[in-house]
Amino acid sequence: MKKLFTLFLLFISLLINAQDSKTKATYSKDEISKITSLSYSSTSIKDLEKLNWNDIKTIFEGNKPDEKIALSFELDLKESKNKFKGKMEVSGETKNIDSLIFKSKKIIKKLIKIAKNQ
Repeated sequence: MKKLFTLFLLFISLLINAQDSKTKATYSKDEISKITSLSYSSTSIKDLEKLNWNDIKTIFEGNKPDEKIALSFELDLKESKNKFKGKMEVSGETKNIDSLIFKSKKIIKKLIKIAKNQ
């Protein structure tokens, strides 16, 4: 019985020590993350009207100028009588972010106009 108890204690101590291994997380300063798309979905026209375009521009600041990006906006009015749902997307290179935002503003205004007429 003593041998069995000793073996049991030895086995338990080995299990406890085996679980103590520590893993080290590595981080490389050279790694760069990039954002290639932004999707914005809303159930209210007011949300689309109050978009902060400067924030959208800053999201893509870390990208290289020639990287492809996409901006996507969706409006889903489930409460409307016709259950209006519309989506638009523009894409291009990061260096053209100003023109992409301009196109997005223009298309969102049309999307809102259509949604209000529903």
